[in-house]
Amino acid sequence: MTAASSAPTRSTSSPSIRFIEQFIGQRPANSLTGVLLGQLDSFNRISTAFGEEKASEFCKEYTEKLRELFPPATPIIRLAGRRFVVLTAPDSMSSVMDAAACITEESQPQIHVDEDSFFVDVTVGIAVHPTHATDASTLFRRAELALQGAKDKEMAYDIYTTDATRQLANLWKMESNLTAAIRRGELEVYYQPKIDLGGSSVAGLEALVRWRSPDGGFMSADTFVPLAENSGQIVPLTWLVFDRVLDAAENWKYFDQPLSLSINVAPQLIVLTEFYSRLRSLKEALKSQNIELTVELTEDSLLSIDEKALASLLRIRKIGAGLSIDDFGKGHSSLSYLKQIPANEIKIDKRFVESIATDRADQQIVKAVIDLSHALDMRVVAEGIDCRENLEIISALGCDMAQGFLIARPMRSDHVVEWITCYSDSSLMRGMPTAPLRGVDAESA
Repeated sequence: MTAASSAPTRSTSSPSIRFIEQFIGQRPANSLTGVLLGQLDSFNRISTAFGEEKASEFCKEYTEKLRELFPPATPIIRLAGRRFVVLTAPDSMSSVMDAAACITEESQPQIHVDEDSFFVDVTVGIAVHPTHATDASTLFRRAELALQGAKDKEMAYDIYTTDATRQLANLWKMESNLTAAIRRGELEVYYQPKIDLGGSSVAGLEALVRWRSPDGGFMSADTFVPLAENSGQIVPLTWLVFDRVLDAAENWKYFDQPLSLSINVAPQLIVLTEFYSRLRSLKEALKSQNIELTVELTEDSLLSIDEKALASLLRIRKIGAGLSIDDFGKGHSSLSYLKQIPANEIKIDKRFVESIATDRADQQIVKAVIDLSHALDMRVVAEGIDCRENLEIISALGCDMAQGFLIARPMRSDHVVEWITCYSDSSLMRGMPTAPLRGVDAESA
């Protein structure tokens, strides 16, 4: 190869980065160099099933077999663990993509153990010099971003885009801001009422965490709660919610009728010993206010539950707290797990409830869920009740409780007692309230 017009600066980075730097330096000026960062996705499964030695041996063999897919002079670098790098000298961007497709789709690797063979998935992230970066270190980082992007999108391969760096920086900033907000106790908890359809009375509340942005609006919980789960901040976030609920309950008057209060909990918390001591303390404090505590876990988090997690769920029930399956129907519901999980409540996902008046199929699904839940001694809550027609239908189908904007929007803790009093004294006599109490949160549940 013809040497570049100027030699690259000496790098103190890893050997693989220096090798990429050297390869780029040997290429003609302004020519394309493709960095394909690959990852064997089944490495951990191989290691668990057949041992680390077999996994390491397979990775080494696979890296050698990769050489058969490319011209003899193509550098292929085996990195630590399950990763590898292929350096290509393409004549176009499309040929780089073709190389990635060749690795991931046309030549899927197999591991052979005795007489058995197992397919192994490969994911590849692509970055191209000088289009995406002019130095080896940045080029490699951007290949890593592309690899992560491919995994997030569940694609076999992906190529770096200029937005990826910006998105990563924004995500990192949001994560840092969330961590700081939790430490400063800046997150709020709002409460959305649920009504008993049989007695037309207030049956309970759901505690919903809120994060107010600098402009005064609320950031969607669907955005920052998964971020908290992925960054490890879900634990202090949950303790903050527990504390906020306890503070609110101490300021509420004694309720004449028992009231349930639900708190959403991430699945990774139920295996923590500290979770149960905090849960027990909160339950006892709420009990003095005639409030029963219920833990809500999403259906998705319960579908792959193992024996250890099942024991944790049983422990929740032994403490005396209720257990609710949230967003039922949103995932791939399984009748077998309903038999195993010691839940006493199911919340039907609002996607089915929203169209119940116009979609007969959804109406039949909701009816089937209600009948099945009652057969298993579970009460049923319909989420997303936003119009009177849906409320009437869900009530006629035998649902136990309802929650949604028609009844009330999430509200601050200092509005709860007033709302319950007004609902009990006047709205109950006329039927369902047609508008929420002044001053409540305009955000969705």
